[in-house]
Parts: sequence; C-alpha cells; structure tokens
Amino acid sequence: MLKSNQIAYLARESFAGFHRRKLTTGVTILIMGASLLVLAVLTLATLNLGYLLASARESIDIRVFLKEGATAEDVAELQPRLVIIPGVKQVDFISPETALSQFRQDLGAEAEILDLLPENPLPASYHMVLRDEARNLESVRGIRDEIAAWSQVGEIVFNQEWINSLEAWAFRFQMASLVVGLLVFLAVVFVISNTVKLTVASSERIIHIQKLVGATNVFIRTPFLLEGILQGLLAGVLAMGLVAGIGKVLSNHLTGVVFFNPVQIIGFVLFCVLLGFIGSWAAMRKYLMLGSEFL
Repeated sequence: MLKSNQIAYLARESFAGFHRRKLTTGVTILIMGASLLVLAVLTLATLNLGYLLASARESIDIRVFLKEGATAEDVAELQPRLVIIPGVKQVDFISPETALSQFRQDLGAEAEILDLLPENPLPASYHMVLRDEARNLESVRGIRDEIAAWSQVGEIVFNQEWINSLEAWAFRFQMASLVVGLLVFLAVVFVISNTVKLTVASSERIIHIQKLVGATNVFIRTPFLLEGILQGLLAGVLAMGLVAGIGKVLSNHLTGVVFFNPVQIIGFVLFCVLLGFIGSWAAMRKYLMLGSEFL
C-alpha cells in the first residue's frame, strides 16, 4: 500500500514527465483529440438522428378509408374492432364532411377550386393513433395486414417511405458509430501505448536504479499509468471543446440541433480517461510480467 508521501511524489513525477516531454505529450494529445473528435461528431450525429427518429415516430399513424357506400352500421361496427387491436391508442372517426373541411384548410388560398366539385369525393375514414411501442414499421405492417381483410375497409394509408428512410439512416449511423468507435479505441490505445513505451525505454536506467533500491512494481508503474490517464483526460476535453465550438457554429445556422448534455459529456471524458489508462497498461504489460528485467 502506497503511503501519502509516496502518492504525492508519484503525482509530482507524473506532471514532471509531462513537462520534460512536452513535444511528445503534445503530439500524442493532438492525435488522440483528433481521433476522439471524429468519434464525438459521429456520435452526436447519431444522437440527433435518434431524436429526429423519435420525433418522427410521434407522427406515425394509420388512416383507414371505408369502402364507398359504407353504411352507418358498418361505421358503428368497425370502430370497436379497431380500438381493441394491440398497439392502438385511439381511433377517431373522420366523416367525409370533416375530411373535406380539413382539405380545404390545407389548400389555403387555393381552396376555391373545391367549389367546382359537383359532390364531396372524399370517403369516410378512421384515424388510428398508435402507442409508442407500436410506432415502428413492423408493428404498423402487422396492424395493416390484420385489418386489410375486413370487408368494410377500402384502403389503408401510412407513411411507409418516411419510416423506412429514417430507420435505415438510423441503422447506418449506429453501425458507423460502432465501427468508428472500435477504430478510435484501437488507435488511441496504440498511440498511448507507443508513447509510454518510448517513455519507459528512455527511463530504463532510472527504473533499474529504482529496482536496486527496493522500489515495488506498483511504485514504478504508477507514474506511467497516471501519464496515460492525464493524456486521455486532456484529449477528451480537447475533443469536447472542439465539438462544443462546432455545435455553437451550427446552432447559429440550424435549429433543433441537440448537443451532449452534462452527463454525456462527463461520460465521454471518462471514456477517454479509460482509454488512456488501457493504453498505458498495455504498454507496461511486458514490464509487469513476473521475472521481467526491470519490474
């Protein structure tokens, strides 16, 4: 167990190593920061696409149009059957008159053209509002297939292309984030590992002297692990700072852009710290093996 004075010495030694190797450390942090910036930007894009997809799913609904000539009995019979379908939250009947009125409002100044129609061409329909868990392409298709065979139903309409497009892009960004995250993980660990290896090689004589005077493995390796942690921390802060700058510029030109919240920022920086620790540990593993020349 390290004593308080030993911990203070190791902390000072870690910062002193930063000062002695300013160029090497600076280049390492810049390379890490650039790699992590790519990961952060792609993650932010995935996050925004997720919010867009969730918002778009709120507008996913189904319109069930009745066959021409449907009677009042058909209307009365159909609504209870629609309501009890799993995933359906609410069912509203839209009469031909209500549909025409809504269409007139949508046309705005061009609504006068409707006055030329000899009669109302719009059929009666039901507007089906879905529950959150049913707002996906698979559930919507299942509901459509269930009611398509009913004799009162003429046509079923839902925004399939919009759902397809959003889910496809969400999947692509998720896969891209996963692949880039793995590549960044390996790249950062490689960069830190090689930096620490160079540091250990340059400190070979000092390590040997420490072993001669009785220094333990923990005492010798701790400064190198702390340096890796500090490099990961600074690289993470650098990447988040750059993303914040990009987000500020985008917010002046785009509306509705979602940025990382404080918890996500802290989580990202802690992830960078973990990468720094893993990279340092990977570099030290050959010195941590029992019977190593130095440790």
